[in-house]
Amino acid sequence: MLYKYFFNNCAFQFKTFNLLPKEKLHMKKFNFKILVPHIVAFFTFLLLSVIFTKPVLFDGKVVEQHDVLQWKAMAQQSFDYRETHGHFPRWTNSMFCGMPAYQIASDPKSGSIISVASFAQFFTLGLPEPVYFLFLACACFYFLCIVIGINPWLSILGGIAYGYCSYFPILISVGHTTKILSMAYAPAVLASLLLIFNKKYWVGGSLLLIFSTCFIEQFHQQILYYTLIMGLCVGIYFIIKIIRQKDYKHLIVSVLLSSLLPLIALFICSAGYFATYEYAKESMRGGTALTTGTPGADKTVKSKGLDKDYAFQWSYGKAETLTFLVPNAFGGGSSTSFGDDSKVADVLQSTPSIPQQLTQQLYQAASAYWGDQPMTSGPVYFGAIICLLFVLGLALSKSEHKWWILAATLIGILLAVGKNLEGINYFLFDHLPFYNKFRTPAMALVIPQLTVPLLGVIFVNELVGVTDKATLKNIGKKSLIIGASLAVLLLLFYFFASFKNDETNELRKNLSDALQNNNNEFVNAYINAIVKDRQALYLADMWRSLGFIAAGLGAIYLYTRELIKPSILFIVLILFTTIDLVSVGKRYLNDDNFIESADYETAFKDYNADIEIKRDPSFFRVLNLAANNGNEFQISVGNTFNDAIPSYKHNMIGGYSPAKLGVFEDLKNKEILKNIQAWAANPNAKDSFQVLNMLNMKYVIVPDQNNPKQTIAIPNRYALGNCWLVQDIRYVDNADQEMSTLDSIDPAKTVVIDQSFKSRIPFEPIYDSISYIRLIKNDNDDITYDFNSSANQFAVFSEIYYSKGWEAYIDGKQTEYCKVDYALRGLAIPAGKHMIEFKFDSKFVDLGELLAKIASILGWIFLLVSAFMIWKKCKNAQKDIS
Repeated sequence: MLYKYFFNNCAFQFKTFNLLPKEKLHMKKFNFKILVPHIVAFFTFLLLSVIFTKPVLFDGKVVEQHDVLQWKAMAQQSFDYRETHGHFPRWTNSMFCGMPAYQIASDPKSGSIISVASFAQFFTLGLPEPVYFLFLACACFYFLCIVIGINPWLSILGGIAYGYCSYFPILISVGHTTKILSMAYAPAVLASLLLIFNKKYWVGGSLLLIFSTCFIEQFHQQILYYTLIMGLCVGIYFIIKIIRQKDYKHLIVSVLLSSLLPLIALFICSAGYFATYEYAKESMRGGTALTTGTPGADKTVKSKGLDKDYAFQWSYGKAETLTFLVPNAFGGGSSTSFGDDSKVADVLQSTPSIPQQLTQQLYQAASAYWGDQPMTSGPVYFGAIICLLFVLGLALSKSEHKWWILAATLIGILLAVGKNLEGINYFLFDHLPFYNKFRTPAMALVIPQLTVPLLGVIFVNELVGVTDKATLKNIGKKSLIIGASLAVLLLLFYFFASFKNDETNELRKNLSDALQNNNNEFVNAYINAIVKDRQALYLADMWRSLGFIAAGLGAIYLYTRELIKPSILFIVLILFTTIDLVSVGKRYLNDDNFIESADYETAFKDYNADIEIKRDPSFFRVLNLAANNGNEFQISVGNTFNDAIPSYKHNMIGGYSPAKLGVFEDLKNKEILKNIQAWAANPNAKDSFQVLNMLNMKYVIVPDQNNPKQTIAIPNRYALGNCWLVQDIRYVDNADQEMSTLDSIDPAKTVVIDQSFKSRIPFEPIYDSISYIRLIKNDNDDITYDFNSSANQFAVFSEIYYSKGWEAYIDGKQTEYCKVDYALRGLAIPAGKHMIEFKFDSKFVDLGELLAKIASILGWIFLLVSAFMIWKKCKNAQKDIS
């Protein structure tokens, strides 16, 4: 029955691209040919994705993804916990002396019901990662094109242009899975909004709920933020349009649906977002408790959000946006090398007076990348033909969508350049809601990545709809002028760009200093060689882009002269765009990125230090100073706090997370780093690394000097253990004093506490030589200690302070505890024998889990009602036919 209703009344009307019927079609008259382009699109996207990632399906390999390896390492303890407890812990001990595990691996403690996000399993076609990533991105963008009203064949061009923009292969190569999937669902979310604004309330609302839930469940807040910006651009434009039409009923319904349904989707995922919201306030993204004024200030002025220098590090250069059109305009990625036949290699080989070791260092230091970012895996390249079509669309399109697309594009580029347009972006950082929680402004280029190909295919769709010969000829003439202008722009850049950045100038200075200014001729030759090699990279890709522009421009011009049909135009644009984007994408995701599954696990292999440490059954922490460069281990302090691999095996003082707890980040910057230097200078000078001792650093992993391919574990006999009783309490007025006082106390005897916690300490400790406190168990969310003393005591626990969920209990009775030594926990304990417990269970996160269940029920109810209303409308239409 439903089959009959669908083909009789709900067939796609591709002339107007409506998803609900506007005219009645009888099943016998249904033309199955209208399904052909969609079938072709489906298999085209699927085939391209399979070919692009064929080692996964055909060879059983996996992508060697750095970020996935890091996540697996940081999540291992959580998965081990789930094996024995049936659910993930909410706290992990594996990194940074302990932190909430919400951002690593989580699930509802109380169980969950089937979410609307379950549709994601259908969208992935049961394919493994990353095979379905590109397919999903192409398909969702194709859907957006269809909703807008673009020819289905031309929509294939749009899908390929979006899915194979260089950013997607780059993200796959490094393992940013949640970012990839968020970007993949974004076009479908916008398409659903457009359906609502086009009065397709039930189908648009249902799809908006489904795609929003699948999108939001990826928990990538920054991509969500940028998609919200695009959604606002769409919404504002159409709200203004509806108001002008004075269709206020449509306005109310559209605004309600487009607002409430994403809100329901958000609440379906509220368990994760409530946890993130609560945690963000205490993370480094929530600011620091240290004052920005003079030391000894009377009260703490807490900064809000990330530090600007940190947040704006990865800002895209203004001129660097030329990579949209020429992939190697700024040298490609940071790891792009010049090759053995480069000018740099020639200069180094022709200068025998330079020591061999220095020659190797200089060859590695000669980076092809010369943009404004500290480093990058590769450029954001939209495709030469796509950029041409976008510019033509800006100049010639008359589509109503042009204006919100233009607004979103400009906003995306403005945000992406970050500190390079600091007057605007610093203001937005300080005043735009939640924006100061994000880093990497260059990520905002996901906005033009969507809008640029969209306007491009809209322009071509309009072009093939023009029937007036004079208009066509005029478009052809203007297209040639615009194409020539792009060529002139690229040539001017070649002749006038410096092909240098601050790092190049710094390299020159450092090399001159190293040679004591005795060989300036070599220094100049070396730097000039770098510049020439960068120019050569640009020139090669410039001619490449001009070739693709010429192909696209030629096809458009021939069409405007009525020398080729629309089908030929589409084929040329699709073919050359696919060749262009796939070939660039293969620079960053190719067979070299795929490895055997067994080799993937070697990242977690045990070395000598790991084997030795695992023999110790007690609870302690480890400091890792051994960085594996692929061939051998080297000493590295920076790597200590940017590598989660050791967390796979041990409870670490370091680790990796872009959102560490704020108190730990402060302690690291102010105390831990200088403590590490002090320990390295003399591991027996215990008074010089007191903070590491109070963090229970029992072992330090360093490279084995006799065998650099191995590591050794150096015991630290001065570690204070899991908990201890102090003799003296020193109160301070603010966070700055608390931090600075750590340099002048013995934490084994004295504890530093902010005055604001004084009310939680009802008595001073009395020294008792036979009193004790000891750890019984540490089970992530549940820690138990045994205490015995004949006098009142104050205990310090070597556990990071986090008030959003941790509760303290003495003999089962809840009691107040406080923050001590800037980052640890402290508790006043009365005389006697007691059992001390710390339990982690956030009420706020529990509320999020409850709301998620309620929202899921509401979501399914809405989908069922929508299905019934669509069915009812089809049924009524069938009655009209009969």
